[in-house]
Amino acid sequence: MEGGQGATVGLKPIDRNLYKESHPRSFKVCSLAHKGDNMERFIVGRQFLVVLVVFVSQLMSSAIPEIQLWGLNKETTEIFLNSGVALMVVTIVLGQLTAQLNAANCMLDFINNYFMLYFVAYLSLLIEFSGLLHSVYLVQMIFAKVAGQPTESDENPRTLLQKIFFWLRILFSLAVLGFAFAVTISALFQGKTTMWSSVPEPVSVVLFFLLMCFVGMLEGMQIALFAVVNIPSEELEKHSMAAYNNCQLTFRDENLQSFLIGRQICVTICTFVIARITTLDVEIGVDDNIFGVSDGLQSFFNTGLLGAVITTIVSSLAWRIIGSSFPIAFLSNPLIGLIIRLCLLLEASGVCSSAWVLARYHKPLVGYQPDEVYLEGLDPHSAEPVTNRDKDIDRFVTVVRFSYSLALLLFCVVLVMACMLTQQTKVTEGGLHPAIAVVIFWLLIVFLAMAEGGQGCLVGLSHVNPHKYTESHPRTWKNMTVVHSGDNMQRFIIGRQFLVMVVVFLSQYLTEPTSDLSVFGLPKFVLNFFLTSGLALILTTIILGQLTAQVNAATCMLDFINNYFMLYFVTYLSLAIEFSGVLHSVYFFQFLFAKISGRTVNENETPRQGVSRIFFIARILASLAILGYSLAVTLAGLVDGETTMWAGVPNAVAVVVFFVLLVLVGVMEGIQTALFAIVNLPEDELQPHRVAYRNFRLIFTGQNFQAFLIGRQIVVTFFFFIVARIAILNVEIGVDDNIFGVSDGVQRFFNTGLLGALVTTILASLVWRVVASSFPVAFMSNPVIYLIIRLCLIIDASGICSACWIFARWNKLLAGYQTDDVYLEDTKRQGRAPVTRRDKDIDVTITVIKYIFSSALLGFGIAVTMSLIFTEQTQLASKSHSAVAFVLIWFLLIWLAFMEGGQGALVGLQGIDTNVYKDSHCVTLKSVQIAHKGDNMQRFIVGRQFLVVLVVFLTNLCGFPLPGSHILNFPDTVAAIFVDSGVSLILMTVILGQLTAQVNAATCMLDFINNYFMLYFVTYVSMAMEFSGLLHSVYLVQYLFSKLTGVRVHSKEPPRSLVSGLFFWGRTLLSLAVLSFAFAVTLVALFDGKTTSWDSIPDAVSVIVFFVLMAVSGMMEGMQIALFAVVNLPEKELAQYKIAKANCELTFSGNNLQAFLIGRQICVTLCTFVIARITTLDVKVGMGENIFGVSDGLQTFFNTGLLGAIITTIVGSLAWRIVAASFPVA
Repeated sequence: MEGGQGATVGLKPIDRNLYKESHPRSFKVCSLAHKGDNMERFIVGRQFLVVLVVFVSQLMSSAIPEIQLWGLNKETTEIFLNSGVALMVVTIVLGQLTAQLNAANCMLDFINNYFMLYFVAYLSLLIEFSGLLHSVYLVQMIFAKVAGQPTESDENPRTLLQKIFFWLRILFSLAVLGFAFAVTISALFQGKTTMWSSVPEPVSVVLFFLLMCFVGMLEGMQIALFAVVNIPSEELEKHSMAAYNNCQLTFRDENLQSFLIGRQICVTICTFVIARITTLDVEIGVDDNIFGVSDGLQSFFNTGLLGAVITTIVSSLAWRIIGSSFPIAFLSNPLIGLIIRLCLLLEASGVCSSAWVLARYHKPLVGYQPDEVYLEGLDPHSAEPVTNRDKDIDRFVTVVRFSYSLALLLFCVVLVMACMLTQQTKVTEGGLHPAIAVVIFWLLIVFLAMAEGGQGCLVGLSHVNPHKYTESHPRTWKNMTVVHSGDNMQRFIIGRQFLVMVVVFLSQYLTEPTSDLSVFGLPKFVLNFFLTSGLALILTTIILGQLTAQVNAATCMLDFINNYFMLYFVTYLSLAIEFSGVLHSVYFFQFLFAKISGRTVNENETPRQGVSRIFFIARILASLAILGYSLAVTLAGLVDGETTMWAGVPNAVAVVVFFVLLVLVGVMEGIQTALFAIVNLPEDELQPHRVAYRNFRLIFTGQNFQAFLIGRQIVVTFFFFIVARIAILNVEIGVDDNIFGVSDGVQRFFNTGLLGALVTTILASLVWRVVASSFPVAFMSNPVIYLIIRLCLIIDASGICSACWIFARWNKLLAGYQTDDVYLEDTKRQGRAPVTRRDKDIDVTITVIKYIFSSALLGFGIAVTMSLIFTEQTQLASKSHSAVAFVLIWFLLIWLAFMEGGQGALVGLQGIDTNVYKDSHCVTLKSVQIAHKGDNMQRFIVGRQFLVVLVVFLTNLCGFPLPGSHILNFPDTVAAIFVDSGVSLILMTVILGQLTAQVNAATCMLDFINNYFMLYFVTYVSMAMEFSGLLHSVYLVQYLFSKLTGVRVHSKEPPRSLVSGLFFWGRTLLSLAVLSFAFAVTLVALFDGKTTSWDSIPDAVSVIVFFVLMAVSGMMEGMQIALFAVVNLPEKELAQYKIAKANCELTFSGNNLQAFLIGRQICVTLCTFVIARITTLDVKVGMGENIFGVSDGLQTFFNTGLLGAIITTIVGSLAWRIVAASFPVA
């Protein structure tokens, strides 16, 4: 209905003969709707149907008051279910916007169906014909008289009988409307509607009328806006400035589309609320019926139909008529501007943006084409993106697929490892050490990865001249030489396939969970879904053990197999397995099908003779015997219910499922072989085989082939694991009867699942490959294969294993893989920069994940810190008031932000002529003039550094948790990580107080410091702090290292006079005294355990950590200075110092410098916070425990952490900067 109205209206000016043949049903719909005044009738009837659908939807899915679902808390159910928000969003997105978006430019395709013809067009006209809504025509005629405009009609004047019938229906409609109002108002005053119980009855009535007016204004606005769209702006401005401003706002840029979407959201939300208010809720047989009507009629009232009639006429159609009759006056309403902004705000919120995503994929799914394709002969659209929004959506969906797949994989890996390490698998419960089990598991995954990727490499390199890589890749050459000798390629594939099966079965055996699982306190259904079912193991194996390797091996074949692991543990081992003869029964089937098909078996070796022939046949017979015995043992285990099959599955069903899965897996194994066998067949030879040709075309359409291979790999491995689950024996030694009465040792061997692996390798893989290669066309003619191909394509499209592309990208960079073209065609080596579109998508995904992760962490950190403050669980909040701590911490963060960004701005503006910005940025000019005068820049940096450390110490005082703090009912683990450690406060400080400001100040220097806060609270205060002499001991260090290096201290000022010299050195001595005293106080407090350091850390360790962290912090402070000091050194001079050169190359490589500076800032702040925690004194004043017996006032001052800040500034920062500036290379 929503899309159909737009399409029907939009097609009115189009000649119907243009689409009469291509879209016969669209032609019928338009012929019907565009006849006479039917368009108006259709709109009237359709509007009622829309409102009716909303009312019925409300009736169907309105939650009961005390709803309980999925263990959700009361607040969640109140917000999403009881309020109706969930239903509204579903209705708006799925039932309205998605359809409207596609119908806007695919009108012909959208209504070209019988549903639109019968259930929308005919039904809407029928509703209008019934006369139920005819009272709206009375409103229309009244406003036509008032406006002095004739009522337009495309039909001849009514005859006498038609007029009588018309007016009778108007009277009938008025009666129905009046009665509907009476029933509804009566029910509202009696509290007998589905309105929320907490809302008083009079308020419900008032709200009902207000919402009807609001919806009416929204409905009328759209009509009025389009009515005035062609009026010249000057004329509109003369009539009404308010109407002019509203039109300007709506039609500016892309606001119209945004307004229409926001309006649709508003209208639907309000209609749902009106439905909630007006739908009667009279309990039949219990409550008194409204007006004493019969129970049947009351049941009819309870459907909400009367409310739908009122809403359609009074809050929609009537207002549309007003809007079309007096458009300028309607738009002059001062409320209209506010409503437009509300609609724009709602659309901007993105609450219903998913409609664009659904519309994007609904369009190719049903094959919609833009109308221009049919009307103007343009090229049809494919699934490829057309507009920028299409590209954005495709990029978004790709990011979502990568993200959810990565999250799912990490969750699965954590679950599997947790299950093993907590001894909740059967092998670890049986005595195997968890660490050994974990090591074996990951060795199996690595082996599987090499086996999966290695086969592709060995096959893919078969046509490459080995002399091209003999020297560059000697181990690759060795692998190729071994495998491509004679028929070794076939032998390798057979042996490797068995090894893959062994890995699958052993992985299943190692990770089989116990029945009483308990991991991380997760609900039972989650553990059953991921662990008991084996899904976590399957996803881990597929992504890490198969697809990641295959992706890299496809383009980096030479590098991938250039290792001894591949040579000895894959190549030689696969050939050894084949040589053993355990799989030789497959050759029996090969020769059998060769006879049936009349083909010879291709061999690259001389025919077997004598002993070799006998040995070959003997191995075939032995293999057949082993296969028969393995099958017998497995079936006996299944029939007796002694396998690891899920409990509850009958034994007979297990046997049937086992064989069905063998066939399904076999078919999928054979499809790949058959495809490569027929890919070069002439098309006219394949076409007579319709099913095979259809399957072939489906796979090789667009990018379906790659998608099919990935989907096939996922499905095959999934089934392999299920087969392993079914076929692994689970006979309890010494308790159950051994299969066929074998010894306990043999039974233990059976329990490993190796017999099942053998059966699966031969009967579910190799044999089917032989069949497919012998009869490829017949094999592909199986109609089930079409469904299997579709299943594989859907599995790939789901993106469940998309994380393999991310890991492949990382693995490629980490292992240093290069594409084969680099070695074979001497192309340029690839670096970290993305090469393919998928690489870019992966990098975007990782960036998005980082942004979301960091933003979520920041929000969480702020919530934690504010909760601690308001619950008075920080040092300052507990001793003063939470409001004081709250105000102070935000002031400190703002101050820190200006200091961090301000320093960069002042340094960066040193080379800029002040005349350029003296008029535009007068406050910036003042700051620059002060800081750049003489040696003031150095003084500013010294003073500012102390202020930065001081702010960190004070922030620590405001927001660091007291021991044993508890907030928001966090589990102990979460509390230990985010609360007790101070991580939340550190993140908040680094991001809000430092990095954000530094990022903006780097490019907006003039604007950043163009304020009085920077001038007075940063520039002047920093200069005053330096002038006080508190930090002058740093100059002593500077002169000391100047003497050592023989480099004079650079100064922009004349030599000091005698008085200034005495003043300078007096302050230096004062600073040394203060520093020494600060050290003495801090160390005494540390040894006495009288600081805010964590209780669990011994006092002596706290002292060591204090000095280590100051050294680490100092090195990081000095590194930045040293790096910029050596950046312009001649390369030959720097080359003499290997370590320094390597460090510089690492830092200045690619985008590493920016990353290093950000990481360094985080590390320095982290260290400073920990130092603050260690050195801030925590002496209880008045208890006689003051350090050195000082007064209580002085002890209170010591407790602020100021002494620790002085030590950290001088010893943990400034001194190291001087060292680094003096000896940068060293």
